[in-house]
Amino acid sequence: MLDLPEVLDLLFPERSPARTPPLELHLPAVLPQDALDLTLSPPGRLDLVDSGDEGKAFQPLAAHSANEPDNMGRRPSLHRASTSYQSSPLPASPSPTLDDASFGVRSLAFGVFTSPSSFSAEWEREGKGVDKVWLETSAKEKKTSMVVRMWEEGSPFSTVPTNAASIRITVEIGSVETAYNSPGSSSLFLQLSRAATLGRLPAPSGSSRPRGRQIHSFDDAHGRVAEFAGRALRLKFRTEPELAGFLKHAADANFPRISSTIVTLDTVARFSETSLAMLQSWLLTLDFRIAFQVEKLVRNGLVDPVKALELRDQIEGLIAKKSVSLAERTLAFFADRLSSLDPHAEEPDDDLVILDPPPRPTRRQRRKTDSSILTLGSSDESSSEDEDDLLILGSSLPYFQDMQPRHPTHLSTQELSTLLDRAVDEFEKLGQFLAEAEETQLIRQVTFTATRVLLFGPYLGDTNSIVRAYDRPELFVSVAVRHEDGSSLRERDDSLIVSRLSPLFRDGFELGGRSWRFLAWSSSGLKSSSCFFVSPFRLADETLVTPTLIHRSIGDFTGSETALIPAKYMARIAQAFSSSKPSLTLKPDQILSIEDITAPDGSCFSDGVGLISPSLASDVVEKLGIKLGKEEKPPTCFQFRLGGAKGMLQVDPTLEGKVVALRPSQVKFRSTLTSLEIAGTFEAGPGYLNRPLITLLENLGIPADIFLKLQAKATAKIRKSRASLPSAVKLLRDWSLASGTRFVSALGFLAKDPATRDAAFANPFVARCLDASVVHALRDIKYSARIPLPGCYNLVGVVDVDGCLAEDEIYARISRSDGSTEYLHGTIAISRSPTNHPGDCRIVRAVGKLPKGAGERIRGLTNCVVFPVHGSRSLPSMLAGGDLDGDVYLLLTEASGLVPSPDRIAEPAAYDAAPTVKLDREVSVEDGGEFFFKYITRDLTGLVATRQLLLADSYAEGLFHPDCLKLAQLHSDCVDAAKSGTFVPQHAVPRVTQRGWPDFLTNDAPDSYRSSKALGQLYRAIDEKDFAVAKPKSSSNPAFLLDIDPQRRLTKALESVSLPFLLSKRLKPPSRPLIAHYRAYLPSFSSELSKLLYDALSPTPLRAGNLHLAEESLFLSVVLGTKRLQKSDKLDAGKRREQSGMLFAVVRKVIREGMYSSGRPVKTSRAVQNAWAAWLAAVEESEDRSKLATAEKKRAASGRRVGGATDSGRLLGLSSWAWLALGVMAEELERLEKENVEVLVVD
Repeated sequence: MLDLPEVLDLLFPERSPARTPPLELHLPAVLPQDALDLTLSPPGRLDLVDSGDEGKAFQPLAAHSANEPDNMGRRPSLHRASTSYQSSPLPASPSPTLDDASFGVRSLAFGVFTSPSSFSAEWEREGKGVDKVWLETSAKEKKTSMVVRMWEEGSPFSTVPTNAASIRITVEIGSVETAYNSPGSSSLFLQLSRAATLGRLPAPSGSSRPRGRQIHSFDDAHGRVAEFAGRALRLKFRTEPELAGFLKHAADANFPRISSTIVTLDTVARFSETSLAMLQSWLLTLDFRIAFQVEKLVRNGLVDPVKALELRDQIEGLIAKKSVSLAERTLAFFADRLSSLDPHAEEPDDDLVILDPPPRPTRRQRRKTDSSILTLGSSDESSSEDEDDLLILGSSLPYFQDMQPRHPTHLSTQELSTLLDRAVDEFEKLGQFLAEAEETQLIRQVTFTATRVLLFGPYLGDTNSIVRAYDRPELFVSVAVRHEDGSSLRERDDSLIVSRLSPLFRDGFELGGRSWRFLAWSSSGLKSSSCFFVSPFRLADETLVTPTLIHRSIGDFTGSETALIPAKYMARIAQAFSSSKPSLTLKPDQILSIEDITAPDGSCFSDGVGLISPSLASDVVEKLGIKLGKEEKPPTCFQFRLGGAKGMLQVDPTLEGKVVALRPSQVKFRSTLTSLEIAGTFEAGPGYLNRPLITLLENLGIPADIFLKLQAKATAKIRKSRASLPSAVKLLRDWSLASGTRFVSALGFLAKDPATRDAAFANPFVARCLDASVVHALRDIKYSARIPLPGCYNLVGVVDVDGCLAEDEIYARISRSDGSTEYLHGTIAISRSPTNHPGDCRIVRAVGKLPKGAGERIRGLTNCVVFPVHGSRSLPSMLAGGDLDGDVYLLLTEASGLVPSPDRIAEPAAYDAAPTVKLDREVSVEDGGEFFFKYITRDLTGLVATRQLLLADSYAEGLFHPDCLKLAQLHSDCVDAAKSGTFVPQHAVPRVTQRGWPDFLTNDAPDSYRSSKALGQLYRAIDEKDFAVAKPKSSSNPAFLLDIDPQRRLTKALESVSLPFLLSKRLKPPSRPLIAHYRAYLPSFSSELSKLLYDALSPTPLRAGNLHLAEESLFLSVVLGTKRLQKSDKLDAGKRREQSGMLFAVVRKVIREGMYSSGRPVKTSRAVQNAWAAWLAAVEESEDRSKLATAEKKRAASGRRVGGATDSGRLLGLSSWAWLALGVMAEELERLEKENVEVLVVD
């Protein structure tokens, strides 16, 4: 029998200098007759069926073509190894297909790599002599997996081992980061990016095939370490030839490179009961903020418990020297630095691509070019320019100097100690953004999956009234529940999800030495599967704060029906946890009560909207810090929360003093809280079409040609937007991009002068942002039919308190930032999303400008639609069941061509109310937690909406088909489930027709068809080729570091601009200390930005492979790429938008205030100079880094390579910082001009 090295020499002749002629090698191919079918659809779902017919669920993997895209390729590891097993194609020889070959397994171990060449087995399972491993490919998802099946002890009545129960371990090949084999052994070591899927099958019984289930762990010992040691494993084959046979098949399956290196077995268990108990004992002695960071190091796979305990003295010394707050942020900084040792990091290519992550070379292509790889731990002698620079996100000082980058778990305790010391030194030298934020703005998040617990933060986020009221923000954590790939939970028969995660919401969990209990959710949190937990604590008077006490402090529900309905009760509690900005505390006599306006039959015309006096509205605007342009009018409508009341407040000029007037429809429960919390103000949003609305309008007689013409105009305008800076500014404004950055203000200011206009338009960052904006807009139109509608608006609804509007009349006055005003008049089609029913569109008449003496209390209302109080039923209630508590309505004008004929308008929907789940006792907090878990696993809102689009296209009757009308009712029930507690069952949803799926919903499904209706025509009218744009040069190129302002072209143009309102008439050079002050903030800003980009559980992670565009994604608040976005993508984008908006707000504050902030307002002229210095700080930083990078390349070219990462890498966020600074400058210059104009008027 050949030994392993001889087999490898036969399989890979280039391994040795003496090339041996290829031999035919026949390897054993034994597939267990009762091997398993596995279906992985959807993500995280495991369907196991004992079957002897592998072909029913899986198909053989076809030979991979070098010309085919490699969607399963993984980013190469930073590790170096001496030999690549897969460096050339195998000689042709008869061999079984992938799904027909299996190989014997002696043992399986889960563990951790404690160094690049040391593995600690934390749990091991010996085989029974019949255990197997094979590769199989799912027919549906085209994903190849490595499957290990191991049998347990057999039945005492059977001597056949395979008649016993068995376990199954499934490793998706795409999750394999690195693979090793120790020379002379039959062991294969794998490092995974996510845990393997574990399953258990019962013993066969009779003729029926046993059905398996997904499990968290195989036994108690494994359960203790599974969440810590689930991403590294050792598979020991029965013989070396069987390993060689597996490697041969692995090469055909696009398996990652298997490197030959000596891997020793660590004799110290890293996650033993003793080490975990010692760690827990230590955490109990720490302030939670510190304990959270220590546990984050362990749970996020950065440091094992043994190493964490060895760092104990150093961490406690840090706490003793600094405050707990500073120590926490230093440890968070340390964790961020360890996280930046990204095993996925790779440099982008330099060719023309579409704005998606660049396609990676196939494994086979890599094997052809990577004929030799250096040994682990050696210096890199490669002359490849692509490997000259290593990108370390957020690096500033030479943090990893003289230390070869690798996976954090590979670092020794001494290396970790050195890095912690460097983190302390670096942290002290840098300006820290978290130090500029309020404690209540710092969010700590715990994310649970079926196999892991991950910790994030602190990071900046929106806050709420409860966290502010108790002033102990560290004892409130945000908890999210996700699948392993970061996607939200959906309804599925998944016993692991239920058994592992549902108890959290009933019994709580332990973290950081404290117990945590479910508390509540916000309305947005319910949609994103996140909620709040609290750790009970005592106030100064020894009062114990628990979830129950917090609920009682929010409001009194005693004796009410709400107290018996879990869903409704928790919805009321959620009011206090919705994001809001602190405003004003009112006295009881400032809160007035007024009656609702109702119809004779009880229909409420004023449902959800109250009044606010002009004086108090002015105070609110000032408190919110809203900066108005010189011609801009203040908002007249506010969405609010006040104790147990919520909804809208519209300004009423007849109210005197500082008061609000609330109606019964707004007061949801009794409360003693009197803080006026503002949840939002409103502008006139541009109107857009969407797929449900197009379906509705087409069913009401609007021809497809109208939609096609609107789309053609929109796409032509988008493409022309790259022709000039003014047109580009309009694109950004029309699509509401970069709204939190003042990017549009900056570009608008620069467009006024020819020199700055040309320089800005040629700026690389601006060009990339504009290219990304074009792609974003085109993608939205193609996949969502989000077609802009000039002259149409989205407006929040309020009520006609004067009663001057007749039935089916509305009043709408649009006020723009430039001071111009537009009154809508004429016939209007009005709707409210979601438009699921044929009657969700009404025809009304806009009255235009009100005549003098009419409507004195409503004529001053701007950027809202005023509804009448006459008729048999309120108009908002006819529009998808709307009201006036913040609902936004779309107004389509006649000029758009989208107003249906009145005789086509259907009767409004009249849905049956869903039954309410009511208890025979008052709701407890635990009931609320159980309802939350039910909701996030049973909500079918998205499925029902998509199914209706599908069936409306399939049936000639469209939305009028009985199935579509049923789906409209079901959608209403889904929406109401958040308050009724009754969920739509899966079996109630009408099935897909035999015709299949229309192409506009999925054009890659085997049963899709070309839709002939409007949505199909619109979808096909835009070609994906329209999305292609040029990528910038690789970030490894020193010239790329200068793209903040190449040749200082924009800087020189700004210096030449005449600014008559400045005393100096031009921008003067800032002081060196001021520029240095801002440069000190840049690494911290980069670090905070990196946190948003590298969320380990993000469905759309922004890795280094598309880093040059990742920054633009955050800056513009978009998801980059051309692919169809899923719900998880949009939720993830919303989360990033919120977090980046908070970060950018702090940055703008830091830039505006300068070096000597004392809390007092900064003079406008001083703020201009500060912003100018902040811009120059980014320019100088990029120039210095470019010089260092150039010097390093020269040293590398001469053979004097610098080890490790240095200070020359691109610092993520420099461009964002620079343009945030210009946004502040433009805003302050406009304000300065306004101040001077006002002085002239007064004089």
